[in-house]
Amino acid sequence: MKIWVTTPFFYRDMSRPWSELLNDMLSIVDAAEDLGFEGVTVNENHFQNYVSNPSSLMFSALAAARTERLRIMPGIVVLPYYNPLLIASEMSFLDQMAPGRIGIGVARGGSRYPLDRLGINPKEARDIYEESLEIIKRVWVEDDVSFDGKYFSFPPTTLVPKPASKPHPEVWAASQSIDGVRRVARQGNNLITAPNYGNFEPYGDLEALLAAYNDEIETSGMPRKQVMALRHTWLGNTEEEATEYFDDVLSEYNYYLTLVHASSSGQQSQEERLAARAEGKKDDSVVQGGAMRPAQESFSKEGLLEKYADPILTTPDKMIERFKSYEALGVDHMACLIAVGQPIEAIIKNMQFMAKEVLPEFS
Repeated sequence: MKIWVTTPFFYRDMSRPWSELLNDMLSIVDAAEDLGFEGVTVNENHFQNYVSNPSSLMFSALAAARTERLRIMPGIVVLPYYNPLLIASEMSFLDQMAPGRIGIGVARGGSRYPLDRLGINPKEARDIYEESLEIIKRVWVEDDVSFDGKYFSFPPTTLVPKPASKPHPEVWAASQSIDGVRRVARQGNNLITAPNYGNFEPYGDLEALLAAYNDEIETSGMPRKQVMALRHTWLGNTEEEATEYFDDVLSEYNYYLTLVHASSSGQQSQEERLAARAEGKKDDSVVQGGAMRPAQESFSKEGLLEKYADPILTTPDKMIERFKSYEALGVDHMACLIAVGQPIEAIIKNMQFMAKEVLPEFS
C-alpha cells in the first residue's frame, strides 16, 4: 500500500491572507516529495471556506513544476461544473508536464451549494457527469471526435496536445455509497472512497463499501482497479500527544457536515450512512461572505481509536496496524488528511514523523 497526503485548503480563519494558505499547501507538496510519500491529492471546491481552492488543475501544475517523482492527482474535479473538452485539454497539458505522474479524481458533486450557483440542476448532475466522462476518455485517445448528447454536442474535434501517458492519465472516480462503488466497479475506473460523512466513522462502513466493490467486480467480470481510501491522521509518541489537535479535527468535521447537509454519522444506521446522498434542499443561509456556518456536533477524544475507524490519531505502532488492516482489505493507496487547521510547522513535523516511523513499513 502506498501513502499519500492531501492539500485540503481548509480556510477557517478568513482574516488570514489566502496567499499564506496557498504557500502552506505548497509546503506540503515539497515535504511529500522530499520525504518519500507516494503522491498528493489536490482538493477543489468553490464559493466557501471549507475547501477554498477553485482550481485543482492550476495548483497541480504548480506542484508538477516543483517536483520530480511525486504523483499528483487533482480532485475531486466535479465534472458537471465544466465543459469536458476543456478538462480533457487541460489535463493533457498537465500530463505533458509530468508524464506518468498525473491522475484525475472525478465526481458528480456531493454538495448542492456550488451546483445552485453554477445553474446546474442537482437532479441532472449524475447524467451530466456520465456524459462528460465519456467525452473526456474518448478525446484523450481518438481524433476527430464528434458528439451529440443531451448536455454536450460538438463537431469533429481533436485535442492538441493529447496526453503523454498512454492510453491516458489515470481516472479515479470518487464514491461514498454502496450503489456508487458498484457503479465505479462496473465502469472500470479506479476508486477513491471514504464512507459517507467521513470522520468519526463507525467500524465496518469501509469494509462494507469494499465488499460491495469486490462483489460487483466478481459479478461484472471487470478487472479490479486501484482503490484509494481517505483517512484523517495525526501521529504522536503517545495517545495524548496524538490528540493534541483534536479540536481542529472536530472543527473540520463540522464544516464538512454543513457542506453536505448531513447530521452526525453516529445518528444513522449503516444502511443510511452508505446510501447514495440525496441532493438536499436549497439553503443559501449556510454561507455568509464566503464563510461557512459549521455544524455543532461534539465528540470526546477519549477512547477515540477504539470507538471510530476514522480519525486515526495515534502512535506509530497502532497507525501501522490500522493501515495494514486496510491493506489486507484491498486498499492500494491511503490518502492522509493531515491539514485541518494545525500550524504548518506542526504539519510538516508530523509528515517527517510519519516518514520515519510509518512509511518504511509500506516501502
